[in-house]
Amino acid sequence: MPGRHASDDRRRLQRDLRRFGLLALGVLVVLMGAGFAARTLIGGSTDGEPAEDGAAAAAQTVATTGAPLATDAPTTTALTTTTTAVPTTTTTEAPRPPVRPPSQVGVLVLNATSVAGLAGRFTDELAALGYRTVPPDNHPENLDSSVIWYVEGYDREAAVVAEQAPDAELVLFPGDAPRAPITVVLGASYRE
Repeated sequence: MPGRHASDDRRRLQRDLRRFGLLALGVLVVLMGAGFAARTLIGGSTDGEPAEDGAAAAAQTVATTGAPLATDAPTTTALTTTTTAVPTTTTTEAPRPPVRPPSQVGVLVLNATSVAGLAGRFTDELAALGYRTVPPDNHPENLDSSVIWYVEGYDREAAVVAEQAPDAELVLFPGDAPRAPITVVLGASYRE
């Protein structure tokens, strides 16, 4: 019977397509597991950080993209991988830009103590380190502890500035328009 025979082929085709899809999915999982294992063995990390040295970075690039990384000197890397089907869940976080150099960071220093000239001396220290400083000023009230206010996106730069005032607490700037991306308010806890 011709009609019945054609119907079986359609069912067989659907069944074969499902099998092929499952097989392709299984191969994809195995390859992802192998890539994860290779990155781990080579020394790369799963969070997108670069490998420790050039040879490991080249091996990692070959393992993940299939294309060698162009380097100044030829490198030879033996790549051994173990294929293991391991279910993994990865989240991709956008890479953060590098910390800005001091010459690209504006800093205002405010004196919240009764010690005359404190903000000026701290401003001079920051200027000597290469920061773009705003003329120092006094804070309207005295504070017991120092605070470093920073605008959004300057949290890591504020942490570097805090190395000069280790007693300071880092706080996202509470207002709308600061005079500089980072404002250091020196309180009574600051010691020169």
